[in-house]
Amino acid sequence: MASLGRVSIGQYEILHTLGTGSFGKVKLAVHSLTGHRVAIKLVSRRRVKDQDLGERVRREIRHLQRLQHPHIIKLYEVITTPTDIIMVMEYAGGELFDYISSRSRLNEAEARRFFQQIISALGYCHKEKIVHRDLKPENLLLDDRDNIKIADFGLSNMLTDGEFLKTSCGSPNYAAPEVITGKLYAGPEVDVWSCGVILYVMLCGRLPFDHDHIPTLFRKITEGRYSIPSFVSSSAQDLLKRMLVVDPLQRITIHEIWQHEWFARDLPDYLSLTEGLTRSDSEHTEVDEEVLDELQEKLGISACEMRTALTEPRTNPVKVAYRLSMDKRRSFEDDLLSGSDMTMHGSHPLYKLPSTPLTAQSGWTGTSPDSTKLGQSFAGKSASPPTPSSIQVLSSSLPTPQEDPYQSRASRFPGAHHRHGAARRSGVRPRWHFGIRSQGRPIEVMDEVYRALANIGMQWKCIDPFHLRARFVGAHGLLVKLDLQLYTMDNHLYLLDFCQVQSSSSTHMPPTTTTNKHRRPYDASSSSSSSNDASIAAGPADTAVASLSSLVAPSTTMSTATSMAKDAIGQSPFPFFDVCSRLITELALSS
Repeated sequence: MASLGRVSIGQYEILHTLGTGSFGKVKLAVHSLTGHRVAIKLVSRRRVKDQDLGERVRREIRHLQRLQHPHIIKLYEVITTPTDIIMVMEYAGGELFDYISSRSRLNEAEARRFFQQIISALGYCHKEKIVHRDLKPENLLLDDRDNIKIADFGLSNMLTDGEFLKTSCGSPNYAAPEVITGKLYAGPEVDVWSCGVILYVMLCGRLPFDHDHIPTLFRKITEGRYSIPSFVSSSAQDLLKRMLVVDPLQRITIHEIWQHEWFARDLPDYLSLTEGLTRSDSEHTEVDEEVLDELQEKLGISACEMRTALTEPRTNPVKVAYRLSMDKRRSFEDDLLSGSDMTMHGSHPLYKLPSTPLTAQSGWTGTSPDSTKLGQSFAGKSASPPTPSSIQVLSSSLPTPQEDPYQSRASRFPGAHHRHGAARRSGVRPRWHFGIRSQGRPIEVMDEVYRALANIGMQWKCIDPFHLRARFVGAHGLLVKLDLQLYTMDNHLYLLDFCQVQSSSSTHMPPTTTTNKHRRPYDASSSSSSSNDASIAAGPADTAVASLSSLVAPSTTMSTATSMAKDAIGQSPFPFFDVCSRLITELALSS
């Protein structure tokens, strides 16, 4: 029975709130039968629908249910209610970011231990054809024994043999050069780069690539300009230099990292056994008889019923209770081990729990992470198959509403500059779109655009009422041209797209996006007059902004038809970004 004044969700007793994220709140809870602590992530359906985050949540659930590794956060079950999607997850109360911040930097033995756990889990993900794409200290949790638990697979993606990705995701400081330049990449190599940045941060206490001006930051990354302090050992320096290689084809692989002298030193036995681990290996394990006997008494069912429940293809309370009991036992056994080493028995998942629907008590319904019903619960429509997304920087990198908008978590590292995040996934788009979204009436949106253009001294000509070409004369007479066009994304939802115009072609028109049926140029004849929301760029208008990085708020999308890298004729895209920054800032301040 729950304590007086405490709320229960199914068999979980809620203790208190751990934090608030972009999806909703995360709460600490206790499983009433096993006494095992769990983290309950309450994902608001309304937020998911309003912010177009359904695919990201589905992807995180699908991948967490698939992956079974001692250093990847576990997802025990998914429960749906009329208002929320509830993810019952392994509780890990620490965070590598805070751990590093409290110590300025780590000694090499400590950094090596964390790094070995990260690479072990990452190699397992890649063998399962899953690339994380947003590795950073904030997404590396720590359990009670300071063991790594990789979390936040919302931007992860499945790899297909023979295919390349062009989706640019993640936080800019940790993003690989091929990611920010929009080039094709196989997948694993971008995680290797991010791990190199993480290792650098652990050893040096600061970011290798950092600047408060995003174009300058991108230039540093694409040129691979960084320095390693002299106090870092030569072996560690060698590993860093092989990971932070701009050319992904020359970058060290996960397998080669395993063979590196610095990594292999003091490698725990259980990690050496996980190098070749695959999901099929972790599924074929024996059931623990002692745990069965213990649960049989608590659940009040026969041994035969217990075994039947554990072998069913659908998730059920017995399977969840068994898995929680096993994790609680492992925690106890790990505490008895000397040093920082762990045994395979104490770390390896011992039983596979399928991620399929169940019927729980009190009207709570568990659901399969990749089922059609789960997809419908996010946005009122069936789930679409995973497809490449548009470039984006995680909304988790943004300051929370309670934080100083000019203070980011990255700035807590010694020597780091202010940084804040970027755009979440807002649908499937084939290009890197630089624009702002609005629910305002189209004519009012364009009126604000004209006013902003005039305020910053730009000139423009109208191609049609919702499509114009503008130009800005910068320092030294540099002429920057861009097209602005209002697109219809959905009913009463519009995107003002920014597209760079090559100087050599004054008649260049913005490319049409035929692969995205939800994006089309706005047509006044199709507009509904019932919309009375006149806000411009909901994300940028919500917060005062001072840099390009802060302008890319959750409601914005980034795009340009040109690559971040210099094109064949040597033209840089950075002046285009500067002009866009000026314009979006003016729109945000005037709305």
